[in-house]
Amino acid sequence: MSLNLRNFTKAVYTFDAVVHRVPDEKWDNQSPCDEWTARDVLRHHCGVLTALAATLESGATVAPVSIESADDPAMVWMQTRDAVLEALDTQGILEREGKFWFGPMSVDRWIQAVQWDSIAHAWDIAKATGVEAHIPHDLAEISHEVIGQMRETLAGWGLLADETEAPEGADAVQRFLAMIGRDPS
Repeated sequence: MSLNLRNFTKAVYTFDAVVHRVPDEKWDNQSPCDEWTARDVLRHHCGVLTALAATLESGATVAPVSIESADDPAMVWMQTRDAVLEALDTQGILEREGKFWFGPMSVDRWIQAVQWDSIAHAWDIAKATGVEAHIPHDLAEISHEVIGQMRETLAGWGLLADETEAPEGADAVQRFLAMIGRDPS
């Protein structure tokens, strides 16, 4: 297992821990993402990981699209989580090269770039529903570095909001959140 796969898996389970603590009645709360509820954020993130799994299984790049329904958020999330982790458990998959969402790279490099989505949206759902996100500082540091190099492109695609100001003495999580346009206070 590569370091990138360990970190990606850790990010997926960070999201998982938030999903399983959200009370049923809070899924329709407004999230920090304009015009998205916590349920919409989950639908989006499941769409990202479903497209990643479909790309790995088919070999053809599949664009992410929010899933249609999340009537049972925990159940749809568990199915998505298991499918993407199963796809990544294929012998030799990490070395596969392709032209993925961010250009030509290995699957191992691709999942390093995608891990930020899990921790960002874990925070979004947690913020919307009043649960703690518990984002690991090491994942925030890695994501800050990787996404920082791609920020202009991602912002141009509408995937990042304008950068906000991190508070004085900000930790790794707060710096990451500010860089992707969240208010880390």
